[in-house]
Amino acid sequence: MSQISEFAAKINAFNARQATAIDGAVADVAALNAKIEQLQNTPPVLTPEDQTLLNEIEAQSDALTAKLEALDNLTPPVPPTA
Repeated sequence: MSQISEFAAKINAFNARQATAIDGAVADVAALNAKIEQLQNTPPVLTPEDQTLLNEIEAQSDALTAKLEALDNLTPPVPPTA
């Protein structure tokens, strides 16, 4: 295997990992939006169920942020220019 084909294989694997991470983030955003919509359609009085929804949304937001940070860390640094 040449150096270029080895590099291409590594980049293809890296890109596949990124695509999976992005797909996961997209699914997380969709789930978070569904929770937000559910919360917005509840009465204005905060019930135990509403508090549970708030807690779930907060946990999802934290998890989504961690995933996006991990995705950002997967991106190789920009090569220096001459």
